[in-house]
Amino acid sequence: MKRVLGFFYLFFSFLGLAQGLDLGTTTYSPILIANLSSPYNETSGLVYSNDTIFSINDSGNTPSIHALRVSDGAHVHSWTVTNAQNQDWEALTQSHTHLFIADVGNNMGNRSSLDIYSIPKAELSTNNAFLLAQKQSFRFGDQPASGLQMNAHNYDCEALFFWQDSLHLFSKNWENLWTKHYVLPLTWQDTLVVYPADSFEVNGLITDAAIDTSNNSFYLLGYKKELSGLYSSFMYRFLNQNNLFLASDYQRIELGSTLNLGQTEGICVSDSANGFMSGEQIVSVLTIAPKLHSFNFSSLAAVSNGKIPTIYFHIHTLYIPQELLPAYQLLDTNGKVAIDWQLGKNHQDLSKLIPGTYFLIGPHFRRTWVKTN
Repeated sequence: MKRVLGFFYLFFSFLGLAQGLDLGTTTYSPILIANLSSPYNETSGLVYSNDTIFSINDSGNTPSIHALRVSDGAHVHSWTVTNAQNQDWEALTQSHTHLFIADVGNNMGNRSSLDIYSIPKAELSTNNAFLLAQKQSFRFGDQPASGLQMNAHNYDCEALFFWQDSLHLFSKNWENLWTKHYVLPLTWQDTLVVYPADSFEVNGLITDAAIDTSNNSFYLLGYKKELSGLYSSFMYRFLNQNNLFLASDYQRIELGSTLNLGQTEGICVSDSANGFMSGEQIVSVLTIAPKLHSFNFSSLAAVSNGKIPTIYFHIHTLYIPQELLPAYQLLDTNGKVAIDWQLGKNHQDLSKLIPGTYFLIGPHFRRTWVKTN
C-alpha cells in the first residue's frame, strides 16, 4: 500500500505562480580553504556540526560518511553505513538528533523510487567504524511512468535540507532549468508519494541546498553551462519571509567558474550568513581537484525584514522612483544603453529586452540583473 502525502497538487500549482521580489544579481568569490584528498573526489553533500564538516560521495562510491576539519579540509574519520546502498547519494542534512542522507539522484531517468536514510548523530563517534541507518522510500507523484531520457528530464534531485520537522527537497531540472520544491515528513509507512509544493526558474541545475536557521533564509547551490561551453557556479538566497520558500524575495549570487571551484555539489551553513561549499573533482581536458570553500554573505546587500527596496527588479519590471531616472542607466554587457526610460513613471517595462545580463548604474550604485526569457 502506498501513502499519498496529504497535499493537493492543484493548490500548490497556484502557489508556484507566486514570486517574491527580485533583489538583483550580485557576484561573490568564495574563499578557498583547501584542495581535498581522494575520499572527497565526488563530494555531493555537506553538514556542519561542532566545528566538523560531514560529507558523502555520490553514485559509484561506497555507502560512507566522511568527516573533515573545517580549518584545512583534512580528513578526520570515515564511517561505513552497513545496511545501505549508495545508488546515488546526493544530499546530506541534519536535525538536532539525526543525519539524513538523500539517495535521490536520477540523472539517467530510470528511477521511480527514491530513498532517505536516517542515522542517529549520537552514533558518529570516532570509536565507531560502522553505522546502521533506517531507510524510507518515496516517489514523485508528478513523474510520468516512463519516457524519461538521460539528462533531459525534470525528475532528478540533489538538494535537501531539514526545517521545522520536515525534509525539503529541490529538484535538478535538466529539461527546463527550473527547480521544484517537495516537502516530506520525517517518518512514514510504506512508499510515500509527494507532489511539488512550488517551483522556480533558476536558469541552471540545482545541486544542493542549506538553510540558515538564525533567520530562516535558505540557499540553493548550482551550476550552469555558459555559451562558451564552460560552466559557472551560482547560489540563490531566498529570504523566506513568512515561510514562503520559493515565493519569497530572492537574490542570485554568481560565484565564478567551476574551473576554480570544482563542480559545486555541496553546501552547509555554519552560522548566520556563513558557511562552506564543496566542489567535486572534474576530470576532462584538465583535472580539477575537489575543493572546499567558505563564504560570508553578511556584507551582501539584501532586503531585511521583508521591506521593499527603493529600487528593485520584479520579473520583467524595474521599479525605480521617476525622480531618480535622470541619474540612472540600464546598460548591456557592451556598455550600451539598453532602454530609454519612460519618463513620468515609477516602473519600467523590460519585457522586450533580449535575454542576457544588464547593469543598472547610478550614483554610488551598481546592480546586475539577468533576464532569462
